[in-house]
Amino acid sequence: MFRLFCLTFFDRHPMIRFKDVSLSLGNKQLLKNFNLRIGKGDKVLLAAQSGSGKTSLLRLILGFTDPDAGKILFNKKALTPENTQKIRRQIAYLSQDVDFPNGKVSEVFQEIFQFSANKHLPYSETMLREKLSAFDLPESLLSKNTSVISGGERQRLGWILIQLLDRPVLLLDEPTSAMDEKQKQRFIDYVLKTKKTVVCVSHDPAWQIPEMKVITNFTP
Repeated sequence: MFRLFCLTFFDRHPMIRFKDVSLSLGNKQLLKNFNLRIGKGDKVLLAAQSGSGKTSLLRLILGFTDPDAGKILFNKKALTPENTQKIRRQIAYLSQDVDFPNGKVSEVFQEIFQFSANKHLPYSETMLREKLSAFDLPESLLSKNTSVISGGERQRLGWILIQLLDRPVLLLDEPTSAMDEKQKQRFIDYVLKTKKTVVCVSHDPAWQIPEMKVITNFTP
């Protein structure tokens, strides 16, 4: 169970705020009167034990899960069904399984950038090919079905996607779990250098570095 937990290390206006939030799933209470303030550009690592509700925190920010009580605020506005879609357009979410739609990689990326939320963004297959090269992925991956690519390839494609989407907030759920040490360090370095606001869920000690505001104890 979560205890009342308030982070006070953010001095400026929070970009994301949990205000007295409570949440239960089934018979298990994950959050109770939970408070959290995340400022613009902050890097926060959720590293509590399995089953403590880390992924649920990301889902609350995205509006996929509604709290039982309390409020989630984004840029000082309470998250509501009316503004959820607008808020999601400011967030790039990398799920633990990197759940791409079924289809050829090139066609899946093309489809994603045809969504109304993404049509304004510059995108071409040439840009994707350049990213593949930068991420040590072969161009032959473009013709493969997303259902047959490896976990490590899937995660790197996920990272390529969130960079191309170029949104101000990144929500990352175990984003390097299928990567080798070299690839993992590349993405940790990216997170540290970016000016984006990042909330990352990971059990990997490699993410527990001074630049990240690490939350490890959510239970009483």
